Amino acid sequence: TLWCVSLPSVLSAGKLCGVSLCPLCCLQVNFVVCQLCALLSAFWFRLFLHPSKTSPFIRHVVATVLGLYFALFCFGWYALHFLFQSGLTYGIMILTGVEHMHKYCLLVALSYLSLCQITRVYVFDYGMYSADFTGPMMVITQKITSLAFEIHDGKSGVTCSLIQFVVV
Repeated sequence: TLWCVSLPSVLSAGKLCGVSLCPLCCLQVNFVVCQLCALLSAFWFRLFLHPSKTSPFIRHVVATVLGLYFALFCFGWYALHFLFQSGLTYGIMILTGVEHMHKYCLLVALSYLSLCQITRVYVFDYGMYSADFTGPMMVITQKITSLAFEIHDGKSGVTCSLIQFVVV
């Protein structure tokens, strides 16, 4: 049979791995199932948690919990790297001053991303390609460092005109 996934095997494993799916591999099926669940939850989110009926705090909590669940479903416990990197860099943003925050966040986020990538390539999956958590982690690194640079640019008090860069 083409689709031989039983609900108990999905619920017990948390992933669709381990069952025989004919041309799709387990990571592709996990991704498609996660995308379909995200689309369904978006409709549910819009209908039942409409901004006119629900506070922003509740909407943020529900979106965060759903996002964490989807990350755990797709990447397993490697999704904790997302939380660790985000928490570490947000802590740097809070604890350091505005004048150096962007440099420290960039350094820490890129170092942690590089450490995870090197560990994944040379320790766990040497010579084999696997869809892994470092792709989304690159996007998170970009978003975190751009946030740090935007905060720095907005609060540093340095006013600079773009005209001086345009005039030749």
